[in-house]
Amino acid sequence: MLPSMHRLLGAALSASALLQTATADDRPGLNRRQSGLNAASVSTADFKSRFEESGIVPEVIAALDPAVSFYAAYQSDSGQDALLVPGSSLTVAEANFPFEFSVENLNNATNITSTTRYLIYLLDADAPSRDDPNARNLRHYLAGNYTISSTTSSLLPTAQRLFLPTANANPFTQFQPPAPAPNTGVHRFVYALYTQPPNFNTANFDIVGMSTETSNWSLPDWRMQLGLGPAIGATFFSIDTGANGGQGTSGNVDTQAGGGGGGGATPAGADANVPPYAYALALAGTLLALM
Repeated sequence: MLPSMHRLLGAALSASALLQTATADDRPGLNRRQSGLNAASVSTADFKSRFEESGIVPEVIAALDPAVSFYAAYQSDSGQDALLVPGSSLTVAEANFPFEFSVENLNNATNITSTTRYLIYLLDADAPSRDDPNARNLRHYLAGNYTISSTTSSLLPTAQRLFLPTANANPFTQFQPPAPAPNTGVHRFVYALYTQPPNFNTANFDIVGMSTETSNWSLPDWRMQLGLGPAIGATFFSIDTGANGGQGTSGNVDTQAGGGGGGGATPAGADANVPPYAYALALAGTLLALM
């Protein structure tokens, strides 16, 4: 074998190793679907970085420094109960109302007591389309009076459940299932968690003049109107309206859901479903065949 061939083969194999490393996100809980059998905690630092990578921060939310890890649980298309990982790609069917909300590290949030109540919203940051989000933000859900349950999450034993007592189950905005129009780009949907000011424990948000209009929802104005501090936690998912007849795809974390960084690059013209390191391995095999 010629020395130059040795060098070429070594370079190809090195590229394979480097690309495989770049492609795999080894942050705990972020490198696979979070099914009920293998759900794992996600650190607040990783929640924060995912929002920045997606472009949601600062494009939609000026800043996010989560005090808690905030989770939603849903049923996957395969029938499994799954934990929503920040940045996951969901289908329209999977984006139905979560069967559970939960939090970890609640003791890291300030001014929290056993009687504290919480509010949760869901919005579409890319309505009606990613290229022209002139309805941003489109509110799909808003409800207050969530409380901490004495039971833990059915998927993640280290997380505490949030529940909405029946007596208070009167959302300001009833849940509207995400159903973005086909071929309108990758839509980013954000769930966020806030501590609720006590004056809303027995009154709805309309006492401060909040509008029921759901499009063009200004988060800064809304926070000022209700007297809210920053979100204590948030998570998000994406729906790719260009896939599966507009129904989106179910899969692992999409590190570039918002056009941000993260993840390895796929060679131009390559199949996005083939890991980038496979091309380097194929190159190595070709070189061996020529020797």
